[in-house]
Amino acid sequence: MDAMKKITNFARRNVMHQMTAVSIPPTASAAAFAEYMRQTGRRCTPERFLVLAAAESLQGHFTVRAVTDVLRHNSTHVSAATVYSTMQMLVDCGMLRKLFIDDAVTMFEMASSCHNHLVCTKCGKIKNLRDPELDELLRARRFSAFTPAYATISVYGICSTCARRNRKVSSEQKKQSKSVISKSRK
Repeated sequence: MDAMKKITNFARRNVMHQMTAVSIPPTASAAAFAEYMRQTGRRCTPERFLVLAAAESLQGHFTVRAVTDVLRHNSTHVSAATVYSTMQMLVDCGMLRKLFIDDAVTMFEMASSCHNHLVCTKCGKIKNLRDPELDELLRARRFSAFTPAYATISVYGICSTCARRNRKVSSEQKKQSKSVISKSRK
C-alpha cells in the first residue's frame, strides 16, 4: 500500500479524534512534520497529514490544484484554505520548495534534492537541470547579513518540442505565402 493510501486510511480512522503524539501516520516525513507543528504550536490534524501525503504522491513539479485533485481523487475532503495553509507550512518547515516560475503560476516540489530548472516560455514545461559545478558555486557563495536556505535558478527559453513546432509552422507559412504570391502573378 503506498504512503498516500496509508495516510488516507489512517486519517479516516482518526478524523473524529485530534491526533496525539503517538497517533501520527507511520512515515518518517509525517513524524518530522508532526514535530515541526509541535515546535511551532500548531495542531496536528488528519487533514494536514493528508495534504502532506498528497504532495508526496506527486512526482516532479506540482501546483496546489494538483494536490487538491489528488485529495478529491481519493474521495477525501480538505478545504482549500487548509490545503493552502498546509502547503505553506510544508515550505516553512523545509519539506517543500516553492518555485515562482512566472507571475501567474506558483509551483512546488519536494525538497529532497537541490537542482535548477529549464522553463519553456511557450508551453510552460519545466525540466530539472542538474549541474554539479553550478551547485558547488552557489553553495560556496557567502552573503553578508544573509543566510540562504536554498537556491534555485530558472533558465527561460523554448523547449525542443516547441522549437520544432515553431519551425514547422514557419515552414508551412512560407509555403502558403509562396503559393499566394505565385497565384497572384498568374
